Amino acid sequence: MTLFKSIMTYHCPRCRSSKLFKEPFEFSDPLAMHEQCAVCGQRFEPEPGFYYGAMFISYGLSSILLLVPSLILVLGFSWEAEAAIGLVLFLAAISYFKILRLSRSVWIHINVRMRRKEGKVE
Repeated sequence: MTLFKSIMTYHCPRCRSSKLFKEPFEFSDPLAMHEQCAVCGQRFEPEPGFYYGAMFISYGLSSILLLVPSLILVLGFSWEAEAAIGLVLFLAAISYFKILRLSRSVWIHINVRMRRKEGKVE
């Protein structure tokens, strides 16, 4: 499995076999994660507050997904600002949980790969 596919399908960053998040998805706990990988033992929350950095990734992903289309519509196609805001709210509502999970997946993949290169795999 490629790195990109592992990130997008929420698999373990080390062995890319088991899932990061518990299935089935529940709206009451959208970020329910397994403690560790069932195959290689990689801990999915190595320390308290580990996913703090995922907020910045989430901010970047949200900006691209929400700001860019609205600017294109307002500046390029002369949409009204209210219509663009409506589109942004709609896109935010349908992509909220995907962005939450995707940002965590990206964050753990960045950190585990960095530690692997340094020889500090947990």
